[in-house]
Amino acid sequence: MYSGVIIEESLANKRVLEGLKISKQEIEQVTEAHETPWLERWTCDTVEIPESEIDEAVQSLSESIDTEHIGNWYCDFRNNDWHYVVFSGKIFKIDRKKREAYDEMREYALSIGLPEHQLPQFEGFDLQQLAKFLIEAKKQTYASGDEAKVSSSRLGSNDYEYTDGIMVYHDTYFGGVKFIGEEVVYNAEKQPSWDMNYRGETLRPDMSEAAMDAVLRPALAMVGEDADVIPVRGPRKFERDGYVYEFEVEGTLESFNGRETVSKDGEVIYRLSCNGGMIE
Repeated sequence: MYSGVIIEESLANKRVLEGLKISKQEIEQVTEAHETPWLERWTCDTVEIPESEIDEAVQSLSESIDTEHIGNWYCDFRNNDWHYVVFSGKIFKIDRKKREAYDEMREYALSIGLPEHQLPQFEGFDLQQLAKFLIEAKKQTYASGDEAKVSSSRLGSNDYEYTDGIMVYHDTYFGGVKFIGEEVVYNAEKQPSWDMNYRGETLRPDMSEAAMDAVLRPALAMVGEDADVIPVRGPRKFERDGYVYEFEVEGTLESFNGRETVSKDGEVIYRLSCNGGMIE
């Protein structure tokens, strides 16, 4: 399903709305920031368009946009993977993971006079770039075993931070034998764009946090070594000193769920669940 907003006043032919599902309507009073002084208000319709109908819908909308003020109007619709940006007589279908695709669209929009501050922007990552960054960030923080923590971001929290000078990774957790935490990656614009939540516990009271770290940290330091496992925890399987670490994960870096265990002599003595993905 694609979702987006159509400004009714941008349409020369409003009949195109009759075939669309409008889930919400809001009225905005026009200000100088809108840069449409011939109008008193914008009628903003939030619409939902099934994937099977999106190509036909955007074509109809492109043919219906007000051409008298062509330098002021566009509409756009997105799902998790694709972003349609629709101008009068021109349509861009953008892979949301590719920054350069947004650059081409924005260059065109500026050439016909649309205000830059009103244009859609690249909000995500190239997933290969994100994967490489996560691998390095995780190896340089908790998994390293000797990386210094940074100042607590919340009362009682333990925090790690890593940056490559462009993106920033921040890991915050609470507890030890039983713990909960969250990792966040900030993009080049310092906006939170990816995260992972996790909760884990040691099931054997005689197993200390230090003993668990003896197998857990080395396993986590192998992040990225299994090519078919997304780099959010460790490898699919790792064995050391009679301990067996295993990690199962479903999905991609965009949206995933994972389960991690450590076993000793066939008994599960530690478990963790995690989930996360892109933030919009």
